[in-house]
Amino acid sequence: MRKRHVQTRLAAPLTILLAILIAGPLVALLSQTLFGSRPSALWQQLIAPATLTSLRHSLLLGAGTIIGTTVIATPLAWIMTHTRLRAYRWLHWLLLVPFMTPPYINAMGWIYFFQPHGLVQQLLPRADLTFKWLFSPFGMILIMSLHLYPVAYLLLKTALTQFNQRWLDAATVHGVPFKRQLSKIMLPILLVPYLAVWVLVFTKTLAEFGTPATFGRNIHFDVLTTTIQRDLSQWPLAFKNGVLTGSVLLVIALSAWLIQQRFLAHPVVQLTANQAPILYWRHGVTGWAGGFTALLLSAAVGIPYVSIITQSLFKQRSAGIAAGNWTFSHYLELLRFDSPAFHALITTFGLAIAISILNLVLAVLISAGSLSQRLPRWISQTLKTLGALPLAIPNVVLALSLMILFSQWLAFTKLYGSLLVLMIADITLFLPTSVQYITTALQELDQSLVASARVFEANPWRILTKIILPILAPALTNSFAMAFIATSRELVVALLLLPSGMTTISSFIFQSFEQGDASQGMALAVVTVAITFVIIQLTGQLLTKESTPRQA
Repeated sequence: MRKRHVQTRLAAPLTILLAILIAGPLVALLSQTLFGSRPSALWQQLIAPATLTSLRHSLLLGAGTIIGTTVIATPLAWIMTHTRLRAYRWLHWLLLVPFMTPPYINAMGWIYFFQPHGLVQQLLPRADLTFKWLFSPFGMILIMSLHLYPVAYLLLKTALTQFNQRWLDAATVHGVPFKRQLSKIMLPILLVPYLAVWVLVFTKTLAEFGTPATFGRNIHFDVLTTTIQRDLSQWPLAFKNGVLTGSVLLVIALSAWLIQQRFLAHPVVQLTANQAPILYWRHGVTGWAGGFTALLLSAAVGIPYVSIITQSLFKQRSAGIAAGNWTFSHYLELLRFDSPAFHALITTFGLAIAISILNLVLAVLISAGSLSQRLPRWISQTLKTLGALPLAIPNVVLALSLMILFSQWLAFTKLYGSLLVLMIADITLFLPTSVQYITTALQELDQSLVASARVFEANPWRILTKIILPILAPALTNSFAMAFIATSRELVVALLLLPSGMTTISSFIFQSFEQGDASQGMALAVVTVAITFVIIQLTGQLLTKESTPRQA
């Protein structure tokens, strides 16, 4: 009883501190909105043309991306579960590459490829090709869909794997009409996954900053995220309007997140287990599947990567594709100790390591606390909520909320403008992923192993290092790697919270793009993506090695 009391006394202050750092900024933002202006002035701001236009654009982009990802992911999920292509494991990972690439880099690649005098016109100078139709809201929706389709693909692939075609065959044999098959068999199984996909895609699109900030500004298509960043960082500053827009975005994102949680909590229809889906071996089906997949990979991977690699090798961007206009000097510049790009690399990796370690420690504490039976229910439930809440917070909203919290409510700490606020933002944003990994690992941990160890081993440190940590190693490794990658690619938080005089990889690439000095920024982008893939491969090999049983 005394031990449980001590655990409670230790967990309660930690829970309160986490609530201040995660939920406190949101309370500060909403309070600033509701009590910072008179209701009439607030309403006038809310119905201002700029605010309504940004809201309309965000909703249009979200709805269009839902349609685009559904159109792409539905046939792709069917192909990777019902055709010969499902046997190619490497193809599955290749299809996930667009989501692993920072979205603003994808958008930059499309701009450089299709813009006037871009790569297409340089490769085909005699062809009268114009792509004005692409530089439109449709093009932006297409780019967002090609970035987010892996999210929908993974969820729909899982749903189709559980779906048993033999149920429909049995219904057909017994004379069940197709409409009844659709309403009684297919919809109950696939409706919830589709709704979950749509809400998740809508939430991610709503919170996206990189693509609207690069491609959207070229077509004067402002959304809520870019409006907030512009109001807070460009002269003349419009802080009140930024706060109001941030509150609107937060309310929409929280509502979508609550709906998503409801869908995920919906009981899944379970079919007969251990039955592989029916495969279609006909050459016509295989050819159609291969053509669709090749076309998708050409658009989602080929276009942006060819574009950014080519741009990074130009001596002079204006000279374009020409003999003698190729160089590796932009890559060599990254190795110079006094170059801004090298400082951006060092700063980013140093921050990423520190943030990943702190993120991992907090995730372990939150996961263990939310699953503990020794703590009061209010503590475990609060920790569980705090571990998932950042999923609902758009990055730009969290940055804005932390600005308000540390510049007004906690101004006495004098932390505003310091690197610590940026670290708090990044740790908070990437906490849910780590919590999910570690919580799943803890739930799967066989408690009988720990109980047996306590009987035969009195030293708790040996139990931790010899039993618990080796079992949790895959989850810990994945959590660290994902937090490291996510931190190194985060853009809007760096733009708003990075102290003056400091530059990260993402802010350096974005500033190079805005200033028209593409080659240096694209070289750094290529290196960043390459490092991301190396980390993913090393993590996969390490986990495979750990999971391989040792021979005696």
